[in-house]
Amino acid sequence: MQAIRALARGLLVLSLVPTAAAQEVRRTLIQGVEVIEFPFAFVLTNSIWKSTTIPVCWENPSTADAALREETRAAVRETWETHSPIRFVDWGRCTDEQLGIRIRIAEDVTYGPHVKALGNYLDGMPAGMVLNFRFNRWGQSCQQRIVFCVRAIAVHEFGHALGFAHEHNRGDTPPECLNDNKPSGPDGDWKVTEYDPYSIMNYCNKPWLGNGRLSARDIEGLQRIYGKPAQ
Repeated sequence: MQAIRALARGLLVLSLVPTAAAQEVRRTLIQGVEVIEFPFAFVLTNSIWKSTTIPVCWENPSTADAALREETRAAVRETWETHSPIRFVDWGRCTDEQLGIRIRIAEDVTYGPHVKALGNYLDGMPAGMVLNFRFNRWGQSCQQRIVFCVRAIAVHEFGHALGFAHEHNRGDTPPECLNDNKPSGPDGDWKVTEYDPYSIMNYCNKPWLGNGRLSARDIEGLQRIYGKPAQ
């Protein structure tokens, strides 16, 4: 495992901090790994994976959550993988030093499901992605539709894992969207498509998270970055 990781201060975990703090850098240790925290947004272009084969593992899988883990995998396969050459592989229990996207199943009452960085900055980061399979204290409305919520959230979070920031963070977001959904997490530096009100990455999307489906512009942006699926 690489000794140094870059940790996003934002995404679904922390809000952006003022630009005046941009020169401050903090170094902390997470499970023996030095994490460099930059109090500004990560750029999309630097977070793009060099390889289209990306390992995924579960830090704390159990027999009880096997079905929902499979729903997570299926949702990602039917969206991001279907429309690109991206392949998320392995999906087994994490080893101590395993690289790739490391998923922890937990109910984080403060932040909800989230990732700690964009794109390849997640590579090998402990608990880099946190997914909720319970919804007992966070998102209680999902208790009536757990499979739907697990799948929709998985598609959104794996969008972040591919380097996509929140769509409503863009400077050209309509004001009416921002009345109810403040920018959160790191911004991208590349507007790959025109503003997309229907993006899986847009909190202003109605229905919620686009019902777990990619929009036409989500697919366009995905393919411009990672290419089209093999014929």
